Amino acid sequence: MPTVRTTVNVDSAALREASRLLGTQGTSATVNAALQRVVRQLLLADFDIRREVDGTPEEVEEGRSGRPGG
Repeated sequence: MPTVRTTVNVDSAALREASRLLGTQGTSATVNAALQRVVRQLLLADFDIRREVDGTPEEVEEGRSGRPGG
């Protein structure tokens, strides 16, 4: 993964809390983990299984009911 070295002003309290919640150590690790988490969360927020999966909504529900925990 390519990286870029930059200088930013970071809220120290937010950094500490993010580090605690993410289980990271160090500013770079915390900032990178937080950025990755936000990207994933926003991408998944737009994901609609009924639209993205081939099959009717009924077929999707049928497939879910056959899975453990479904």
